Amino acid sequence: MKQLTEKDYRWNFLVNSLDYAFFSLGMTLGSIFTLFPVFAKNLGASNVELGLIPAIANLGWGIPAIWGAKYAERSPKKLKLVLEVTLGERLPYLFMALISLYLAVPSPKLALYLSILMIGIATFSMGFLGPPWMSMIEKVIDPKRRGTFFAMGNGLGAILGVGGSIIAKRLLSEYPFPENFGYVFLTAFVFFMVSFVFLALTREVPDQVTPNDEPIWNYIKNMKHVFLDRNFRNFLIERIITSFMFASSGFITVYLLEKFSLPDDAAAVFTAIVLTSQGVSSFVFGPLGDKRGHKLNLLFSKIFYSLTVLIAFFSTDPFHAYFVFALMGLVNTANNVGNMAITLDFVSGKRKELYMGSLYFSIAPFSFIAPLIGGKIADAFGCGFLIVATGLIGMFASFYVVKFIVDPRVQIKND
Repeated sequence: MKQLTEKDYRWNFLVNSLDYAFFSLGMTLGSIFTLFPVFAKNLGASNVELGLIPAIANLGWGIPAIWGAKYAERSPKKLKLVLEVTLGERLPYLFMALISLYLAVPSPKLALYLSILMIGIATFSMGFLGPPWMSMIEKVIDPKRRGTFFAMGNGLGAILGVGGSIIAKRLLSEYPFPENFGYVFLTAFVFFMVSFVFLALTREVPDQVTPNDEPIWNYIKNMKHVFLDRNFRNFLIERIITSFMFASSGFITVYLLEKFSLPDDAAAVFTAIVLTSQGVSSFVFGPLGDKRGHKLNLLFSKIFYSLTVLIAFFSTDPFHAYFVFALMGLVNTANNVGNMAITLDFVSGKRKELYMGSLYFSIAPFSFIAPLIGGKIADAFGCGFLIVATGLIGMFASFYVVKFIVDPRVQIKND
């Protein structure tokens, strides 16, 4: 049976890191947490509608995953499936650019909802591709370097994103609304297509054995076998708690802009700070997780987020916002690298697509409802109250990680 060589592993590490980096750069310019909420606010979005943006995104990242897992199991080459669906992740940003340029002025409310629909299409495509892409990465990246791979893509994307945020700031400040956001989204689409080229260069050996097809409802019923795995079940619960911790993430930028009466283009500065912090820290947290286990990164993400929201709430000077978004970069790195790497550690040697599909599918309802609840709380008690509440959830999540998460990488070493 043909196997990937060390040369193939090195090639895949390179091209997939570049795919990851340019895709991350595109996501930065269309950021759901910094730039897009400002765009939506300028179109007249309420707090509930602002909460709807991450809610739909979280639902999209989760619900289609079980279908993606089913198709991935039956696909000998995961790359082929990924390439067939991935334009659904990328084309919506071209349409958002057109909406911004041609529809936002005459019909702002329609533009708002069409843009949210585009976010939905993009994130539902991402959700479907979550298990196939992760399954592909599990095959084509050296197992000893998975954390380093995720960190490399995350770090390169962040470093490129600093340049992207400079471009975004210039576009936002030099052109009037909504033309400025149209150019930002168009630039994001260009970078998405660059990443597509690197993705297509991946070398993958087809699976020798694939399972027989089965009805989707039978596939969903098989999720019960996943939940019998206690360590994986505890990890699922940790992810659910984390989704409520992040309920304030879509409000932090808007909260600080309003608190200190800052212009919209300050959002691009905040994005640059996040990315700089994210880029530098990626080269620390990835190798650290590969060596010490990625449970440590899960813990760091909770601690850093609690600090982030508390500093945001107690800040008394616009300069303090820089510390907030520097910490947010650490949160992004520790959370993204830790979650993806430890997920692959949990599912290695098991029915990996079913495990990953079950994970994303089960989290989705909670990820959807959490920011909507956050929007209601912000309406009733103010964004400040929401921010403090999620900081407390972050503290509880830290305790949960320490007490209940068993790191599979450390467990294997001890065994």
